[in-house]
Amino acid sequence: MEIRDLERTTPAMSRYLPYRSSQRRRVAVAFGLSAALHVALLFLWSADKPLEHRRPVLLKYVKRPPPDRRLLARRQVSPQLQRPLVRRPAVRPTPVAAVRPAPLTARRNLRQGMPIPLTVNEVPPPVLPTVASALPPTQHIGPQMRTGAVKGVHQEAEEIDLSMELLDVDALDTGRHRALVVVDPRDRRNLKGFLYLSGVHSEALERAESEVMLRSGFVRRSVAERRTLRGLADKMSQRTGVRTQVLDGIDLDDPRLLQVPFLLLTINYEVAFTQAEAKNLGRYLTSGGFLYTDIVSMPLEIGEGLVHDLPALRDFIRQAFAQIGYTEGKDWAFVRLPPEHPLYHCFYDIDTLPRGFWDVRMRLEPSPPDYLEGIEVDGRLVGLYSQRRYPDLWGGEAHRQREWDRAHGISGRIPGADELPAYDLGVNILVYALTREGSLAQQWVAVE
Repeated sequence: MEIRDLERTTPAMSRYLPYRSSQRRRVAVAFGLSAALHVALLFLWSADKPLEHRRPVLLKYVKRPPPDRRLLARRQVSPQLQRPLVRRPAVRPTPVAAVRPAPLTARRNLRQGMPIPLTVNEVPPPVLPTVASALPPTQHIGPQMRTGAVKGVHQEAEEIDLSMELLDVDALDTGRHRALVVVDPRDRRNLKGFLYLSGVHSEALERAESEVMLRSGFVRRSVAERRTLRGLADKMSQRTGVRTQVLDGIDLDDPRLLQVPFLLLTINYEVAFTQAEAKNLGRYLTSGGFLYTDIVSMPLEIGEGLVHDLPALRDFIRQAFAQIGYTEGKDWAFVRLPPEHPLYHCFYDIDTLPRGFWDVRMRLEPSPPDYLEGIEVDGRLVGLYSQRRYPDLWGGEAHRQREWDRAHGISGRIPGADELPAYDLGVNILVYALTREGSLAQQWVAVE
């Protein structure tokens, strides 16, 4: 029965209807607030509860049997819908010929900024053969490479040392080698590389030196040799493209001596070297090393004249070769270097042997020999034997003498230009020691 029917039939009950409606609304609102409050309390309780007390979520893995292989079978395509397989004819490649560019008349060296002529020999261009049409389809289809010898005429006058353009010698200075030098065959003064010099330690030399000090200024041999090496290093770096520095000395009987490209040995007194030092020196000279030795002591008075040579030095060199089974006169020898020897023209052209320290400082009678002796092994120069005391000039001894003379009011005894030709000779000796055939530096260039 609807409400309007009640109001019409029983008017007394109509006053209770608004009360009942409001009561229902209040109940609904209270129920909603209670539910919201319970949800909020449950959320706050679960948030404050530690993780270890929460109920873990359990996952249950159910292993199901694999599906029927028949369901995975590839769907067969109806023969009416299959595309017929037709073998297409092989594509015949177009013959390709390798085209050689026109000969270059000159190519510029980017590092040195100098034009270097380069002649390219005529070489028949290789041709890639085509595939014969008669070949069955089952054989290899496509171009095939064919190798052949490239023939040309070697022109020594036009050859170019590729290492000058392709080899960055500074990048190869990793400490593995003590010298690495490349030369432009068209310009003997166009050198590039690095060089590390070092002195020599010897128990025999140090023991003899402790007994007598005969060198000019009473300077120890090791100090004087280091001055000499520094003077040569400065001139080498200034006048050539070879960056040169001085390292610490090395023992004469050390096997690492075979890594030193240039060996300086000065003698100013009688000394008896050990057998181990002699044998190691013999291996060094026959393996590509280069020895420069000079007698820097005061001349000995024998009879009525002066003797500039020291027998102990020659005996040491003879003993070095004897230790490795070399015979003097047959396998090796002392030879006088003529003025036309390549050593005097490898960098500077030296027509006259420069004056030595004895010639600059005083006139001796008899004077030292006006030549250098070479140490040759099987016709190859592996060392120099000098009695002219050039190391003191290379080490700046003449300059120090002039300073002493100036401080004491003496002038004109040692002119300033006298040692300049000696520096030219020193540069030539280093360049020849590095660039000669079979030298340690050239061997390392070949390895790199």
